This record gives sequence, structure tokens and C-alpha cells, in this order.
Amino acid sequence: MAFSSSGNQEEFSEINITPLTDVFLILFLIMIVIAPLINQTALKLDPPKAKNGQNVSSKAKAIILEISKEGLIAINGKKLSEEPFEAEDVNPAVTQELKAIMEDPKFAESPLNIVADAETTQKYVVGAMDAAAGLGLIKMSIVTVSGM
Repeated sequence: MAFSSSGNQEEFSEINITPLTDVFLILFLIMIVIAPLINQTALKLDPPKAKNGQNVSSKAKAIILEISKEGLIAINGKKLSEEPFEAEDVNPAVTQELKAIMEDPKFAESPLNIVADAETTQKYVVGAMDAAAGLGLIKMSIVTVSGM
């Protein structure tokens, strides 16, 4: 603000925007420097593409294992529990149920389809896959469904 020694007041009619412009230029330069670094911090994975895959047609009925984002697991429409599983409890529960299903002759050579919600934690899917591999199931497919 301008002060005058004389008794009459002068109006302050100009605004000095130079400091404001300097601040905006500095912020702009900081953003230009930081923007490429933000993009590099995320882990980016591209899933592999199958080049030599074959379609396997099986006359056996598929076993469908569904996993919700909360951790509820159902095999062929039968819920294993009304409460969500802990990560370490998935393998024994799935193993027990799959063993009972595989005793049925129509499911002896069946493929396993794991249908998981898009927001399902990886530990549930890995536990189910480990249980299936422990029983000797080698034909597996994983399907991700949004909003299960």
C-alpha cells in the first residue's frame, strides 16, 4: 500500500501481479519435472499372450469354483461357508470339497474353472489353485468377473 505524507488520499489503482506470476511459473516448472516421475512409480505388467495355445474340448463337465471379493467360496453352486475364509483356511476347505467332488466319475477328468470377482484378493485365488494342484488337477482356467 502506498502512504503519502500529504493530507489528500490517492487511490491505489494498479495491482502488481508480478509476484503472483512468479509463483505460478515456479509451480508450473515443478509440475513439469514431477509429472514424468509419477507415471514411472506404478508397477506395470502386461500379461503374456498365448501364441501356441490349443483349444481343449472336454466332454467332462467342468468344476466351477467361485470366489467373491469378501472371501466367500462356492464350488458348483454349493457354498463352503457362510462366513468369509481366512487366507490360510482356503486350501484345506477347497481340498476337502474338491476331493469329494472328484470321487464322482463324471468329474474325474474335469477341468477347473475359477471364477473370481475383479476385486478378489489374490491370496484366495492362489489358495484355491494350490488346493487344485495338490489334488492333481492340471486343467484350470481363471475367469475374472466384475461386480460378482
